Amino acid sequence: MAHDVMPFVRPVAEVLETSPWQIDDAEGTRALPEVLPNWDPQTDLALRRRVAVEYHQALAACRLPAGTPLLLTVDWHSSAAHLAGSAFRHIVIEPTELTVQVALSGADLGGTLVLRTRLVLADDVPDPDRTRPFSPRHAGEILCEETAEVHLEGIASRFPTSVIDFKLRGFDEDARWAVGIPDDPSVPVAGGVRLYLNASDTELVTAATRAAAPTPLQRHLLDAMYDDVARQLVEACLRPAWRDALLDAAEESGSLAESLIILVSNLFQGESLDAIAAHRDADPSVFATALQGALRRTRREKS
Repeated sequence: MAHDVMPFVRPVAEVLETSPWQIDDAEGTRALPEVLPNWDPQTDLALRRRVAVEYHQALAACRLPAGTPLLLTVDWHSSAAHLAGSAFRHIVIEPTELTVQVALSGADLGGTLVLRTRLVLADDVPDPDRTRPFSPRHAGEILCEETAEVHLEGIASRFPTSVIDFKLRGFDEDARWAVGIPDDPSVPVAGGVRLYLNASDTELVTAATRAAAPTPLQRHLLDAMYDDVARQLVEACLRPAWRDALLDAAEESGSLAESLIILVSNLFQGESLDAIAAHRDADPSVFATALQGALRRTRREKS
């Protein structure tokens, strides 16, 4: 098994002591589980944990000068929303024990949420005489790291979802789901796409509420729905009016366009939008099977 080799000495893990993450929600304060079923993106996530830093031990282990400032950070990454950010920062200049409190907007989250607690160098450490060749020297270099993951399950973890009366909304009353795609791909990904479920389709609604632990039949139903949503998103990307707009808007971090470009690139192995559109226009049937196969392969890779 390959291991990363750092170009500097690192302290033992014990210099960064962390308690398990706790979540504060409608059920009270409890240990953060591995899975949060029926995740609602309209609900913010409030987390906390105790952290202790053995400051002097960390400096000694890394051969750093006395008084070198360190930085305790918590960063997060959301797989479904393709968003990341910094949730907590605290300068450490002495042995420290504190409660880390993190508040994350539910609209930015989905899929797998990764939380990384790190102890890093706060500033560059000059060493003009090269007397400490194996010591960390640059701000941001990681001395210690601890990672936790939580799976935000449920259909709402992928898109904001509404269960509605299809007939009253003008949808075909026998349809099972509908997808709302905005006209402008530069809108934020959070809330940019909305999924509607037919309230009269109790089989689908039940499957959606059990998405964290569906039966095999419910899993097949949900997979079929997700594949259809992905197909509609790909078709939206290939609209002539969207192609140039997507590439421009994709440079905006957190935009719907950024997520759509990632989706299409993953499905079609980095092909350009123009090349994919040409493939579809040349033979729609062959293209449809290519998309179907790509979606199945992606699902197998995630299972």
